[in-house]
Amino acid sequence: MKTKWALMTAVLAFSYTFAQERPMSPQLKSYSKKVDSIVVSEKMKMNTELDELDKNYKEKKITSDEKQKQRTEIAGKYEEIINDKITAQQADLETATRETVKDIVMGKSGDQSLDLFSQNNAVLTLKSSRDRTIKELLNTFNFNVSYGIMNLTRSASSLAIGNDESRIKVGRSGSSQLEFRLTRQLGSLTSPVFYRIGLGYRLDVLAPEKPKVFVQDGKHELYVTDFQGGTLRKSYLRNYYAVVPLDFVFVLNPKYTVENNERMLDNSRGNLRFTAGIYGGIRASTQNYIFYKDEEGHKVKYREEASDALNRFLFGGKLSLGYGALNIFIKKDFTPIFNDHAKINSKYGIQIGLELLYIDF
Repeated sequence: MKTKWALMTAVLAFSYTFAQERPMSPQLKSYSKKVDSIVVSEKMKMNTELDELDKNYKEKKITSDEKQKQRTEIAGKYEEIINDKITAQQADLETATRETVKDIVMGKSGDQSLDLFSQNNAVLTLKSSRDRTIKELLNTFNFNVSYGIMNLTRSASSLAIGNDESRIKVGRSGSSQLEFRLTRQLGSLTSPVFYRIGLGYRLDVLAPEKPKVFVQDGKHELYVTDFQGGTLRKSYLRNYYAVVPLDFVFVLNPKYTVENNERMLDNSRGNLRFTAGIYGGIRASTQNYIFYKDEEGHKVKYREEASDALNRFLFGGKLSLGYGALNIFIKKDFTPIFNDHAKINSKYGIQIGLELLYIDF
């Protein structure tokens, strides 16, 4: 027992030495909290037994010698329990110590870190300086960036990605989305279900196959036709939306931990997630871009507003599957992007994509 406490004291002293320059690492802080929780919990149980022993002595149920003997036995019992539980946390201590030494040697500031393939639902994760407890990680506020390759389908139910009839170039057409999201656990601390609501910005870029371009005539009708009047470099239609997503997240392989004597879902470790949600959006603007060289070889950039042929409102659904840092999704617009002024057969958006950046606040 003395050896264990000496080791703890050395580690904590080592951490305090560098506390003036950087905060304690999250791993070391987590280990320290676990040990404190073990000691406090077992000492409360021991004090309860000792109080009962004192009561028996005052009521003359036991002698002074018996009291001293039982007191020694109780103290020894709880010393062994605490020793065993701290030993069980030895792996966490070793990991915390290695991470702390690594951060100090590498000169990390501790203010924030950018991690590749972390555990926070996106390929890149920017973490803030504030260390969170396991309980705090169950309810978060973050900023997320995602991107999906996009195509158009003939109906709301169709999932025909790469459909030639859409006349949209897969690979050059895509959808980017930026969202501020509030995530809350649904139910108790052990619940594997979360709900998430956000406010975001969506940009769709629809690029037709070369040498096709979007054209808007005098009647404000929009259609796709061959480009004439020079050499086409590129062309695309840009739609800008304000969106409100609502998701329900289900942890399929929940892991649990105990923090401050409370059992809860451990959301700090990699988990398998399934997400189902809906989203609504309002189109803010639509612009048609055509880049070409005229007959004299001059580069020309043509841009026009093309709002009359597009619907004002957007509504759709989302399904995603993720594990650790990877989160792949499919989104389907249930309402058409284009209205009757667009002479286009395929009007419903569909996209498959990946969550790219997660910023923790």
